[in-house]
Amino acid sequence: MSFNYDTEAKKLAPIFDFIIDAIEKFPPEGWTPQNISQTLKFNREMKEDILQPAAEFRNEKSLKITKRNILNMFQEGTGKYVEYFWEQVEKNGMSEEVVRVNPIESILKKGKISNAVELEIAQAYLKGGKVNVLLSEYIEKFEQKKKGRKA
Repeated sequence: MSFNYDTEAKKLAPIFDFIIDAIEKFPPEGWTPQNISQTLKFNREMKEDILQPAAEFRNEKSLKITKRNILNMFQEGTGKYVEYFWEQVEKNGMSEEVVRVNPIESILKKGKISNAVELEIAQAYLKGGKVNVLLSEYIEKFEQKKKGRKA
C-alpha cells in the first residue's frame, strides 16, 4: 500500500487533542502555568503543521519523526496525565496507530538503569506499585505458556 500523507496526518491529528486534554485535566506535577501554556500552544501548532505542512515536510519520514517526538513524553513519563492520555488512545480505538511501549520492560531486560530518565521511571513504577503488577503479569504469561506445553 502506498503512503498517503493526508490520510496518515489525519490519523495522527487526534493525538494532539488527547495530549492537550490530558495536560489541561491533569497538569504534570511541578509544571508552572507557563510550562503548561507553552506545551498546549506547541501541540496546537504541531497539529496544524502536520495537517498543513510546508512542502518539504509533506512526507512519510517527517510524519514519523513528529509522531515519535510527540509521543516521547508519554512513553517515558508517568503520572495521571500520562495514564489519561493512554486511556483516550484506547477509548478512541487508536491503539494500533499509537503503540505504548513499556519503559520498565527494557530496564528489566537490560538488568540495569542506564540514565536519569530510566531512574525516574523505575522509581515511579516502584512507588506506584506497578512493578508488582508487571511481575504478576509476567508470572501469569509464563504459567500460561507452561500450561500450553503440557496440553
